[in-house]
Amino acid sequence: MTCMVVVLFQFVGRRDAIELAGKQNIEVPRNLLEQMNQELATDTKTILNLNQHVSQLQSVVSRLKSKRGELRQVHSQRQHSMLDTASNASPGEDEMMQRARQNAMDNREVAFLSARHRLLEKQSDFVRDFPYWAVNSALADASKGHGQEGEWRADRGPPYVMATTLYSGVGVNRKGSADMVRKILGIKTSFRFHKWEGDSFLTDFDGPQFRYLYRNVHSTLVIPPLERSGGPILGWNAVHRLYLYVNEGSNTLIVLGGPSSVIFINNNVINTDGGYDLQSKWAPGPYERQKEARDTPLAACATTLPGPGTSVHGVAISSLPAEAVSYYESGDVSVMFSIPSGSGRVLYLGYNFAEPLTPWVHALIAATQFPDYKKK
Repeated sequence: MTCMVVVLFQFVGRRDAIELAGKQNIEVPRNLLEQMNQELATDTKTILNLNQHVSQLQSVVSRLKSKRGELRQVHSQRQHSMLDTASNASPGEDEMMQRARQNAMDNREVAFLSARHRLLEKQSDFVRDFPYWAVNSALADASKGHGQEGEWRADRGPPYVMATTLYSGVGVNRKGSADMVRKILGIKTSFRFHKWEGDSFLTDFDGPQFRYLYRNVHSTLVIPPLERSGGPILGWNAVHRLYLYVNEGSNTLIVLGGPSSVIFINNNVINTDGGYDLQSKWAPGPYERQKEARDTPLAACATTLPGPGTSVHGVAISSLPAEAVSYYESGDVSVMFSIPSGSGRVLYLGYNFAEPLTPWVHALIAATQFPDYKKK
């Protein structure tokens, strides 16, 4: 046992001496050590730079998180404020917003109707090349006159066209019933001298003003009672333009009371089926409102209209065209009716407006609201 220990000790001691001698004989080159030191220094700098970038990115991320929180808070505040504004909005503001949307729709409609006017002008030129017996009589009559083409539109100016225009030419008594109608409609005369001048008055259907007015849309042309004569006899150009005014553009031609006004309609107004042959007739009042007045501006007017003396002249119901709508009647006489024609209408009120009778005043004001009235 002792011998084995001694041998083992001797063997281990000899191996350590050999390894020590081997280690002392190995030498590492200096250039390799310098290169290793340089690489270690470069790695250290790279690690430091990466740590700096990481810290910068962490700071940026923290700032973005804080900004996101602020934006969320601002967005929530805006939503709450919008809800509060919508809930507390006044009726006037809501009405203004609705009008803005409606104006945008009206502008598109005006552009469409203006294009349709130009198309009908071209159609009239085409109809003139056909013999009179080969086309509709109304189209043949309308094509005998000429309109005016151009880039002007009803929503552009000058010249400007009004929503309500009052005829002030032949047959009109400016100091009598026509002046009463002017006051009811709220149309003002010129300053100082109080003349019937301006865009609100039409003195001649053949003049330059009607060359623009007939292309208006959603408007009203009022013919006051013709006290001094049967009114004007229009030339073919005026007939052509009045035909387009009534049938296109959702316009309304309002003709006020008396046999002379009925003659004006028969002589000058045509529709797609030809002209009219209305028969003037008188009947004593009061005149009762008909159920056809429902869902129209006349629904809020009086149930009966007065007929003092002979101041109200109507039309025999039997002479009205089939599409006519009678609103106030007495027996077989209609004292207020409308005749649809294209997209517009002819509206007749039989009172001569010698006095401002309240029911008739309300009926006239309601009549001017037909172009823009929409059923609910």
